[in-house]
Parts: sequence; structure tokens; C-alpha cells
Amino acid sequence: MPLWALTLVIVAGVVIAAFLSSGGASRGRIPQYTPPADAAVPTIPAPMPLAVFIGDSYTQGAGGGGVRWPTLVGEAHGWDVDNLGLGGTGYIRTSDANSCGRAYCGSYGQTIEEIIGSPTYIVVSGGRNDVGLPTADVAAAADALFGELRERYPNAMIFVMAPWFDDDPPPPSAGEFTQAIQAAALENQLIYLDSGQPLFGRPDLISEDGVHPNAAGYQALAAAVTGVLDPQLAH
Repeated sequence: MPLWALTLVIVAGVVIAAFLSSGGASRGRIPQYTPPADAAVPTIPAPMPLAVFIGDSYTQGAGGGGVRWPTLVGEAHGWDVDNLGLGGTGYIRTSDANSCGRAYCGSYGQTIEEIIGSPTYIVVSGGRNDVGLPTADVAAAADALFGELRERYPNAMIFVMAPWFDDDPPPPSAGEFTQAIQAAALENQLIYLDSGQPLFGRPDLISEDGVHPNAAGYQALAAAVTGVLDPQLAH
């Protein structure tokens, strides 16, 4: 190799070595992104409190055309609603496809087996289907249900609504019946809520079947529930 060619090779090697040592080879790498110090840190929204509603066709929303008072109450309070209402059921009464849409629908005590997760709130609302049964039997079933709920969910706020009736006067036995449910609720340290009878004397709030609330009726029930519920939530 001529001397001049050897000199060029040596010089080229020196230049390349200097280039590499200066970091020139890093130019082909993808630079790492470093966020500015004041950049906002993304946050994950906290899950909504779970609220479980147990009850009959009024809780299920029959006759409302898709409007349900538990849904309205849940939306107003930012709750994730699990509606376990089943038509024709009660503290003792069970039902079938003609009322609840299933081959068999259990009593409230059996329905609690369908609760999934750890609810923050539980609302039991119903009882009208049990009217006419021995009050002592209904009271015993209510006591067993409330005790089971309190044992399973010691940290939940559990509410029991006084039974509702339609636009007609409540049956004569309703007073004694309602008092028995109230006593069972208080005995098990649950919160008893009596919103009165929002549908009484209001045929305009009843659907064409003459029994269940219509959309406006469910809105009235939701307003009545909120009126007695909010003071308890504020404690």
C-alpha cells in the first residue's frame, strides 16, 4: 500500500473514533420524553358507591316505561345502582314468570343471595304483596332478612322503606303491618324511612293497569325517597 494511502486510513480512523467518543453515534436513537415539571398528572376516577335495591314490582319499575325510581335516586346521588326488584315478591311472597319474568323469583330473603360486591348502600322497599298474610309471620321474615343484611354488610348504610300502595286508600291492616316492619328494622339497627303515600289520591300517577306507577309516578316516588333519604346521608 502506498504511504499516502496508509496515511489516509490512519487519519480516517482517528476521525471516526473522535466522532463516536463525542456522542455522534447516539443521533440515531429515539430520545426519551421527559414531561415538564408542571405537567398535570392523570388521575383515575374513584369508583361510584354501589347501591343495591331490593323490592317488588314498584322497585323493578313495572308500568313506568323504563323509568325506575331506584335509577333516579342513584343518578341524583352518584351511585352505581344494582336493582334487584322482582315483581310479585315480598318479605314472604315468592313469584313466577307472570309477575317477575322468571320461572321463579324468591322472597327478599332469597334475593340477597344475588348481591354481588360490597354495597355502600342497601335499600329494601316493598311489602304490599305480603298484605293479608299473618303479621307475625311477615315480622319474623323481615327480622331474619334485616339481621342477615346487617351481619353480611356491617359497614353498609341499610335503609328500609315503609310499604307503598297505589292511589286507593291503604288496606285496613296496613298500619299494623307497617309497624311490624318498622320494629324489625329498628331492632336490627337499620334506618327506617317513611315517605308517606305519594300515590294516594293521584290516579294521574298510576299506569293503565291500575296498580303500578307510570313514569310520573316513579318520579314522584323518587322525590319522596330523596326527601327522607338526604337528611340521613347528611349525618
